[in-house]
Amino acid sequence: MALLHILDRLKDELGIRLHVASLNHRIRAEAGRQDLDFVARLATRWNIPFTVDQADVPRLAKEWGIGVEEAARRARYAFLARVARAHGSKCVATGHHELDQAETILMNMIRGSGTRGLRGMQVVSEMPAHKGIRLVRPLLRVSKRQLEAYCLRHKLPYRDDASNDDIGYRRNFVRHEVISRLQRLNPNFLDAFDRLSETAAMDEDFLASHFDEAVMPMLTVSAARWSIGKDDFAALHPALQRRLVRRAFGEISVESTVLSYALTLDLIVWAQGANSGDRRDMNAVTQMRMDYDEVHIERKGAQGACETYRLIPADTDKPILAGSPLRFHGLTVGLSAERLSPKGGESLPLPSGIELRLRTRRPGDRFKPKGMGGHSRKIKDWMIDRKIPRDIRSRIPMVCAENAVIAICVGATWHLADSSGIELCEANTLKLWLA
Repeated sequence: MALLHILDRLKDELGIRLHVASLNHRIRAEAGRQDLDFVARLATRWNIPFTVDQADVPRLAKEWGIGVEEAARRARYAFLARVARAHGSKCVATGHHELDQAETILMNMIRGSGTRGLRGMQVVSEMPAHKGIRLVRPLLRVSKRQLEAYCLRHKLPYRDDASNDDIGYRRNFVRHEVISRLQRLNPNFLDAFDRLSETAAMDEDFLASHFDEAVMPMLTVSAARWSIGKDDFAALHPALQRRLVRRAFGEISVESTVLSYALTLDLIVWAQGANSGDRRDMNAVTQMRMDYDEVHIERKGAQGACETYRLIPADTDKPILAGSPLRFHGLTVGLSAERLSPKGGESLPLPSGIELRLRTRRPGDRFKPKGMGGHSRKIKDWMIDRKIPRDIRSRIPMVCAENAVIAICVGATWHLADSSGIELCEANTLKLWLA
């Protein structure tokens, strides 16, 4: 009520329009319905448009498998975000005050939070789980006593929420049992927590800025994957390693879960000892994966290598016939006597009558890359050198002549074999062209 009165008085100066939104959580039966009636009558009297609604929070808590307090918070923010978007508002203001801040910090400490949790709520932040909507708390550094005095001075009616006295709720227990005892030790306890919040927020802001400047340039980031070199990851300060793992998880995971402290540390240790191809679940939809010298934090089932490699089904084995180009999974492979290959393609001279096939890797395959003096390498080793992910090697396209590998497609590039040892006669030379 104090917040609404203040904003109503300052709306012209601030250049804002107001819309009141209130949600009945269906926890307090008749009292909750009376609260909505109270809000509707007052908003009508003050000539402020309003939206009221209800959510069955006890039922939602059971469906979501979480506590009533957390379910109420989720339902409330979802409602506020929905109303904001419906009325073209990019900002939601709430009446959290100094005591709410102390409760939040204490509860974060009990859960074992780091610096981010010690800063508590911010005066301006993004609404949790609702990007694009700012959440502002103008009264965060104002005491409850000051707000009560403001309501009394301006004769503002307000309603008390009786459930705030029920210490069966964790937040109420912290308020009535913990904070009241701490205030006996230090009457200025709330001021001390306000300073703690400010200091933690400043430190958190510094770490976030340093992360953006020093770590983000090392990363390859997409909507479904964050990647960093294994050596780069190992060289980071542990504080930055933890921040990277938690931030990547928060951006990629489609669930609203938070990565626990213990799992964060465990994943960091795992990443520094894992081998290429190893995977570690972060939750049901997100994983950490090692790929040669890179660490990937990614959504399970993300396309990954398929985005940059041209792949064909494993065990493909198709003949390439002269004069009849083979078009398969975006590849074009042809064999003809024409001197020029298609624009953008590669070509290789071959003797006529040779049997050519488009296929995938087989055990024992070797390759004679150009520049190695005719020496051959195992295909497996050649692919490892080029950091081709293990899980797609069996789908890399290859062209074979009489069962010898003469071309391998990696991404947009065809790598050709050394043809210096092939005996050619101008009269019977064919050209293999690849695109």
